[in-house]
Amino acid sequence: MPQPIYHLDACVMLGPGDWTLEGQPVTRDALLKAMGHFGIHEALVRNSLCEIGDVDLGNRRLIEKTKEYPRLHPVWTVLPQATRELPHPEEMVAQMGVSGVAAAWLPYGAFGIPLETWCLGSLLEVLEAHRVPLFLCPTDRREGERADATDWNGVVGLCKAFPDLPMILTEGRIYKSQRALIATMETCPNLLVDISVPWLHRFVELLCERFGADRMVRGSQLPYRTPGATLMQLQCAEISHEDKALIAGGTLRKLCSWNDSIRFVAEEVTFPQPLDAFHRAAREMDDISGSSFYDCHGHIGMRNQRHLISDPPEELVREMDRQGVRVCCLFTWIGHGDMRYANDLTLDAIQKFPDRFVGFTALNPNHGEEEMRQELVRGLAHGMKGIKLINAIQGYPADGPLIDLACNFANEHGYLVLNHFWGPPEVVRGLCEKYTQAIFIAGHSEGNFVDLVREFPNLYICTCPFLAWGQTEDYVERYGSDRLLFGSDLQDLPIPWGLGPIFYARVPESDKRLILGDNLKRLLENQEV
Repeated sequence: MPQPIYHLDACVMLGPGDWTLEGQPVTRDALLKAMGHFGIHEALVRNSLCEIGDVDLGNRRLIEKTKEYPRLHPVWTVLPQATRELPHPEEMVAQMGVSGVAAAWLPYGAFGIPLETWCLGSLLEVLEAHRVPLFLCPTDRREGERADATDWNGVVGLCKAFPDLPMILTEGRIYKSQRALIATMETCPNLLVDISVPWLHRFVELLCERFGADRMVRGSQLPYRTPGATLMQLQCAEISHEDKALIAGGTLRKLCSWNDSIRFVAEEVTFPQPLDAFHRAAREMDDISGSSFYDCHGHIGMRNQRHLISDPPEELVREMDRQGVRVCCLFTWIGHGDMRYANDLTLDAIQKFPDRFVGFTALNPNHGEEEMRQELVRGLAHGMKGIKLINAIQGYPADGPLIDLACNFANEHGYLVLNHFWGPPEVVRGLCEKYTQAIFIAGHSEGNFVDLVREFPNLYICTCPFLAWGQTEDYVERYGSDRLLFGSDLQDLPIPWGLGPIFYARVPESDKRLILGDNLKRLLENQEV
């Protein structure tokens, strides 16, 4: 029998914060209930007061909130010794020991703390001597949860100065700085990463192969985010069961063993019964390869600014098979420049696998009307069935005339047309009114089209990515499950990252089936009529 997998969540905040929202699990009871739903055995928790408030008070309150709840292991926020807001590091670590504190958290972004030894050396010397794991977080929620915020030079400097101190990197998202992450992990063997940060296609597999599973932990970033994405990303990763067990909690248990007063209780935890077949499959890590999901949002193409992995069509099909995706709408990713070459990649894929890919012609309005018309006509002649726009990133206006050109072509041929960002609702209203035979898809879980979706039957919302806490439930209530289309954003995001929030959602199983495939399947079948 394989060893059981116990989930020890690395990144959870307890208590209402300045940016938490109604309905998020911020109380102790709500958090434990959420952990039960998602199958999370235990969690490292820090106090919300410490995000930008009184750290000493927050740490002390955290001990009171968690001392009778063995599934919740406190994490103390730390600051430079020089400010004397906290006890002397030796005294603080002693208090951490008797209080069952599992790790330390340095919010260097929120407090403007330089990652330099002159500022942090006296603190980190003590943490290193006791092997207290230290989380490094650059997030300042007053500035929003922006991506690529990590101070790489500072991280490397600290890792080299304190090589026996385990440091865990976390932040909102590592995206275009993934190359810096890999170089830093190669340079600093004492650096680990929370996998809720680099949410990229097959990136867990890449890091496992390069550095080993013991260099990763799994956080959820509760209460802001749903744990479903990272849980399913790990559960469906193409790595060994043993490696999954390490990332899920095994490695973090070892790191927290510096404190011999901590008692782990995962073996004693039981969970409520699953809601439905999808919830059960996610919680029990079942094989989902026999499913028939339909994916409205997939990319193919070469490596570029934000992508290291570039799978050919054969590898994409293999990954789709593993994740139960029967059909994927496919288009190229921005960064190719030459749109004819870019669309050739999609055409090659649909010619090789016509029953697995639905090709969309990608356009760049900056290149002018002539190229757009040529690519649309060429795509139609070679089997394309949709259009992909990403004009917001290309810097072309949402109400520009060439957007109308593309939508008119979609209208004439009954195409699906997916746009990364359509623009303000009044622009979308004009397009839906004018081009009633086109199917418009908002490519990234647009939340402010509620009135439009109710009014226009040709407007749909892609689920990519349902990342926030309760977002699937919220969008089913806003739009209705019949107007949501599952989109993975393959090869940008992992397919399971998109599946997880839907599998775990507290909505009827019939709604999940509509979102995961039935809606898109119907639209594609209508194209053939």
